[in-house]
Amino acid sequence: MLMWAEADAASGDELDVQAWMDFDAKAKEAGVFGDNGALAPAATEARLVKTSIAGVDLADAVERHPFVEGKRQIEAFYLMECPSLDDALDWANRLPTYGLVEVRELLTY
Repeated sequence: MLMWAEADAASGDELDVQAWMDFDAKAKEAGVFGDNGALAPAATEARLVKTSIAGVDLADAVERHPFVEGKRQIEAFYLMECPSLDDALDWANRLPTYGLVEVRELLTY
């Protein structure tokens, strides 16, 4: 689950933090919690790296600048083991975020 928000969205208050803690506890109790994390802001911390397989040497590979000012960006993620897509969508709907949640299956090779 990828959580999207406006790039200039404000962070939450103590009630929001408690809502996240409650969500985590429910997901762990249900046995679907895998991992989660927040990402640093794209405007200040993101880097684009062109790969060597594309023929780019590291010295020329890294771009650093704001990529999506004023647009939506991924702010955090949850990795959950849900028994079905419907179950995953239900959990995504319960996430205490004001943005959008993108749900994708993790492919295993």
